Amino acid sequence: MNDTNPPVQSLKSLFIASTVATLLASLVLVVFVLPAEYGIDPTGIGKKIGLIALAPVADNKDQASAIAMPVPVKQATEVSCADQTNKVAKTANAPQWQDTVKIIVPPKKGLEYKFHLTKAASLEYSWATDGTKLYFDFHGEPKGDKTRYFKSFKESIAKQSSGSLIAPFEGVHGWYWQNKTSSPVTIILNTKGSYQVLGLM
Repeated sequence: MNDTNPPVQSLKSLFIASTVATLLASLVLVVFVLPAEYGIDPTGIGKKIGLIALAPVADNKDQASAIAMPVPVKQATEVSCADQTNKVAKTANAPQWQDTVKIIVPPKKGLEYKFHLTKAASLEYSWATDGTKLYFDFHGEPKGDKTRYFKSFKESIAKQSSGSLIAPFEGVHGWYWQNKTSSPVTIILNTKGSYQVLGLM
């Protein structure tokens, strides 16, 4: 008579061998693979034996960022009087911005940059890309609204835009930009008014 059930000793040996193999694989993953491939070194051994140096450096081009920049200052320019005899120093007509931020939109992605405005608060703005046209939607979302309602103020495809807004309601106001190209696009956004900067969202 043939016994089709494997011996109990074989099952026990198989279980022990599988458990040992799993533990050994986990040890190799934590001690060697994570430090060398991802720069994650929970044991500290990767740093001691130099595996951390093998980890690739993160490519920041796929990450959105917003960096506050110094606000441009008006420059004094010399203009001549009507009689051409006296010259007077006069401030140029360029706007004085309250905030300037450099925003990087990753390739094939979109992002939002927002401000909180109370009802009737003002926001004056001017933004421009590094030359690439982007789809954008300048809009507002009422405070406390749970229906996902938003009001678009300006929607287009352009490399620059400027204007002003008197908020029709209290809430979050700002831009959604979408970059359909394969390279990151830099936007310089200048603003002034009565608002609280919320930043990237």
